[in-house]
Amino acid sequence: MKKFKLLIAALLPLCGVTAQEQTAPAQPETGIVFLESTYAEALQKAKDSGKILFIDCYTQWCGPCKQLARTTFKDAQVAEFFNESFVNLKLDMETPDGVAQKDKLGVNAYPTMVFVDPASEEIIHKIVGYNNAQSLLKSTTSGLSGHNLKNMNARYDAGERSDEFIEEYIEILSGAYEKERLAEVVTPYLENKYEQMLTNRTLFSLFMSYIESPYSKPFVFFHENKDKFIAQYGDTQVNMKERFTWNLYGRKYVVQDKDGNYTFDKEGFSAYMKYMKKNKVKEAKEIELSTYMYLAECTKDWKKYISYGDKLISKYDADMLEVYNWVLRINKFCADQKLRDHAAIWCDKYATVLEQEEAQRAQQAKSGMTMAMRMGPQSNNFVQLATELRAPIK
Repeated sequence: MKKFKLLIAALLPLCGVTAQEQTAPAQPETGIVFLESTYAEALQKAKDSGKILFIDCYTQWCGPCKQLARTTFKDAQVAEFFNESFVNLKLDMETPDGVAQKDKLGVNAYPTMVFVDPASEEIIHKIVGYNNAQSLLKSTTSGLSGHNLKNMNARYDAGERSDEFIEEYIEILSGAYEKERLAEVVTPYLENKYEQMLTNRTLFSLFMSYIESPYSKPFVFFHENKDKFIAQYGDTQVNMKERFTWNLYGRKYVVQDKDGNYTFDKEGFSAYMKYMKKNKVKEAKEIELSTYMYLAECTKDWKKYISYGDKLISKYDADMLEVYNWVLRINKFCADQKLRDHAAIWCDKYATVLEQEEAQRAQQAKSGMTMAMRMGPQSNNFVQLATELRAPIK
């Protein structure tokens, strides 16, 4: 019977059916109905309707943003709920309107979905990253029931500190990618629990993700008990966390003022160097150079930037991925051809190292042996960058 139906379908065009008769009626587009308007116009419409304003903050190049638009926002349940409950706006964050609202909406990653109270323009709730239909509905309905950024912030500011509340608050802050607030909340939360990090993986994960100060009690305990943490969690992530924290904190002494100008807190950084020496941080001198290199980047002093890079490469065998990122910045921001040529020499050096590794890996493969492939940039990436650096600037 199935074959018979298919045969009839195949013969229909031969039986006098016109093109007009074959054309199926146009189906109405499904999914969330987004306004084609500015933020101000959408805000006014939300005020007039008494509804919350929902904003999909996206960019044209963002893959997860496109996936949201193709899948989650087209889901029938999501569409029905959002069309009924909110005034919906898609806001390209790289248009003038998007740029103007970015800080107000607290957008630091894409996609970011923001729920705004139109009367006060306060952010009620925020969801960052791709969510499938079920996850988005769950997060949204939970937010509307009171478990949202606005209410949780107010409860925390009012002094609520129970473990149950803090754990829920951390989850909401994580979903909203509120990194500064997370650090503010997690640090005191771990103040009396840092010993438990050795046995409680959840607490250890919070420490790994959000504790950024080497002066904090959780980090001091971590540093003093490094061997125990390595035995429990492995040396790779423990060593990475330690190095990253010491290094990144040095950048806090490079301060940007409201006009966008950078200054260096020499006194504060000098005290930090003494603190690292007291704690026997082996990489202290390397971190000092790295901090000065960051200052040179911020002040666009590319000559000093190259100089510090040379020292880090020659004295400390700088990590290949770090060097690749340095060269990317020089390629993008530095117009001095002499300095660009110097960075190209870095590329030549690391391309040669990688080519030798690739040849060795190929040789071992012939012998039936396997050699792990290095993660990160490959030889062709450095070769391409070197070519770009040496090419005349257009």
